[in-house]
Amino acid sequence: MRVLRALAVISVAGWLGMMAFVALTGVPLMVRAMDRVTAGQVVLAVLPSYYTWGAVLCVAALVACVLQAASGREGRLRPLVGGALCGVMLDLLLWASTFVVPRVASTWRAHDNTAFALSHRALVRLNVATMAAAAAFLCLEMFTLPSRRGR
Repeated sequence: MRVLRALAVISVAGWLGMMAFVALTGVPLMVRAMDRVTAGQVVLAVLPSYYTWGAVLCVAALVACVLQAASGREGRLRPLVGGALCGVMLDLLLWASTFVVPRVASTWRAHDNTAFALSHRALVRLNVATMAAAAAFLCLEMFTLPSRRGR
């Protein structure tokens, strides 16, 4: 079960690292280094892969948590809470990629600055909420000792 716990932690930590890099370094550098049109096209080209990898990593962590909870070897509460957090992250990612990103893209292409600002703000809030769920998952895993059940 340690392997499953490690898989979940590595998946969520990897996703959180990717999110932080893109949000705090990648996109700001692109916006500063390129003209607005080119930077927008690059960001819009990257976002589908960004959200796909996020979903893959969240599903991997969710499956690992469910398998840990089903086995019960290290207790059920921690993996159930972790699985719930992974489910929240996955839901936020799917909502953002399915509904909000297309709205951001269409308002950007239409040069509707007001609508773009509103939809971009919604996307940022969803990403921050996803990061918070990932950080909560990692704190849960960091501060919860493995159970000694069955040893």
